[in-house]
Amino acid sequence: MTTPPRWTDDLFPFPTPPALAKVIDIVWEEEFLMRDLYEEGLYDTGRVQGSLALPFDLCEVPLAPQGWEYCYAGEVFRRHHIPFMSVPELLPFADLGTGTCIGWVVPAPELGHTDHPVASFGHKEPCVIGRNTLDGLTFLLSLALRSGEDCRRTRVARLSAELGIHPTPEYGVTPDGCDAEVPLDLAPPAGWRHEPDPSGIGIGVLAPNDAFADEYPSFTGETDTILADASRMLDAGRPASALLGLTAAYHEDPLGLPDLHPLWARAYDDLDRPLFRERLDVMLEDHQQAF
Repeated sequence: MTTPPRWTDDLFPFPTPPALAKVIDIVWEEEFLMRDLYEEGLYDTGRVQGSLALPFDLCEVPLAPQGWEYCYAGEVFRRHHIPFMSVPELLPFADLGTGTCIGWVVPAPELGHTDHPVASFGHKEPCVIGRNTLDGLTFLLSLALRSGEDCRRTRVARLSAELGIHPTPEYGVTPDGCDAEVPLDLAPPAGWRHEPDPSGIGIGVLAPNDAFADEYPSFTGETDTILADASRMLDAGRPASALLGLTAAYHEDPLGLPDLHPLWARAYDDLDRPLFRERLDVMLEDHQQAF
């Protein structure tokens, strides 16, 4: 164990953006390499996830390095983390411990983007608060400064210096104390388009033009009507429009998830987005346990 191990970038289904990777570097050093368990060849994911070096919790933590053992049985297991009332296209990387998470807006992972817009979500309507990961971290550190705690100021100062950013208590907040929303710019490639969520709550759908119908789907009213409209669009080869209606219907009534799930899952299958299909299945499991 003479050479300190590096953490493996296996946290997300895309390379961890450099700004967040640098944050995890700091946590890895303080909570693993500089602790007593390192000398014993043991790895404690809880220390990394809730590191005192950060004013927030990480939603995902690296796997144990090769040759190290977990402190507790079952730590190797990972499950998709989907905040309550969220959707699969929102991937959290920071948990504020209040039911709200900060994470990326990733509507089409197949495009292979290396960074993504950042939003706050969970127990609230999604609000885009940054154009990229660095903006999102600036928002998070600014949020920590608003608490006025000296220990948080110290953590924020170190992270800010490492990242080259300048958070302030006023950053990302409007005069009336609300999060300052940033326009959602998904930069559709040629032949693609982004349709906003018709409910006015979600992030909408990004997909190839031919995956959309020439009409808006039903998303309010009787569940049978919503499902029939989505099924018709799926049968016509227009999964993006079906997805648009189903997600909007979910935002209108989250308790309707069990009814929406089969066609919602089919829309992801037809768009070839298996990551979102997996996350949707976890949403259903969480819903069934809660209700």
